[in-house]
Amino acid sequence: MRRKIVVIGGGIVGSSIAALLPDGVSVTVLDQGPAGRLAGSTGHAPGFVGLLNEAPVLTELARASAELYDDLELDGTRGFDRVGGVEVADSPEAAEKLAERAELAAAAGLPHRLLDAAETASLAPDLINPARCRAGLHFPADGTARAGVITAALRERSSAQFVPDAAVVGIDLRGDRVAAVRTGTETYPADDVVLASGIWGPVVASLVDVQLPLTPVAHPYVYGPERASGPATPFVRWPEHHVYARDHGGRLGLGTYDHAPQPVPLDELGRNAEQPWPGELFDDPVRRAMQLLPTPFDLAERLNGVFAMTPDNLPFLGPVPHVPGLWSAVAIWVTAAGGAARALVDQLLGAEPRFPDLHTLAPTRFAGQDPANLQARSLTLYNDIYASL
Repeated sequence: MRRKIVVIGGGIVGSSIAALLPDGVSVTVLDQGPAGRLAGSTGHAPGFVGLLNEAPVLTELARASAELYDDLELDGTRGFDRVGGVEVADSPEAAEKLAERAELAAAAGLPHRLLDAAETASLAPDLINPARCRAGLHFPADGTARAGVITAALRERSSAQFVPDAAVVGIDLRGDRVAAVRTGTETYPADDVVLASGIWGPVVASLVDVQLPLTPVAHPYVYGPERASGPATPFVRWPEHHVYARDHGGRLGLGTYDHAPQPVPLDELGRNAEQPWPGELFDDPVRRAMQLLPTPFDLAERLNGVFAMTPDNLPFLGPVPHVPGLWSAVAIWVTAAGGAARALVDQLLGAEPRFPDLHTLAPTRFAGQDPANLQARSLTLYNDIYASL
């Protein structure tokens, strides 16, 4: 009898897992969103894939993700472009931090180059203001992802059954082991169940009394008006200001973490990883962030997207020991999604691990700790998110 694996969540993580599982396994991917639309965090992600992280396991997952994305395309549109990434320093202290980051990159074997102000600004002249640039650190192997293209291409590679409009209402156990997944209309027998449900991870995990201390948070991202596309430029980050920007080709985009964290209660998530724009609460930090650009752009679109934070800014990836057959792959950004899927598939198949320190991502690593304290730690990391990158 073929092994039956049910993946809950059809974003970039769930679709990567489905694409990497062998054809000899029966795979069903249940997604609560409608067909043809990525309603979760995947569909709202700015799409930066930066390879260097101060947690070595995330560096390796990002490297593997980029390798997976490299050859993915859909109808002639590439899913991933190695346009590079550049970190900009606006102060002597930030320039020192870039030198430390360069040492980390060297230790990880990642291509990188420290730049002076003029070299840095020349990499992305529409995004980097020379007057606000003291130095830069360039990572040429970084890139930008079209998460929707990647996800669709992965689905085409997969032999899995993808089921839209399939909100999960129950996970049945036989003894203490998973046996089936229920939606409002169907029951899907399962030898293994993978939670790839992103910001909804805690809701789905609670169906079998598993606690995942994941905090959904709201985050502002804005787009400029349509314009003529120019040469591709790197993704830009200003770590000391908690700001990043991207040239999307036909328009510019900018996001900021420089505001009071906005947790989104689980019962207010709905089925879309987007919240109403909260006005001045996000308007003011966006205005401040715009001052880093050579010329602030007019806002053509505002997005209040929701993504997952954890108490240590690491994913919940791996088996849930006290519920045999249950696996977690949540709190995973586009940057690490493909590599995380490879790591989980290796574990599902009992293959030799190819990534170091996966135990640091164990879904139960915060068991027994105070939930309020864990959420507070997660929200603190939101403001200091670049400190761990």
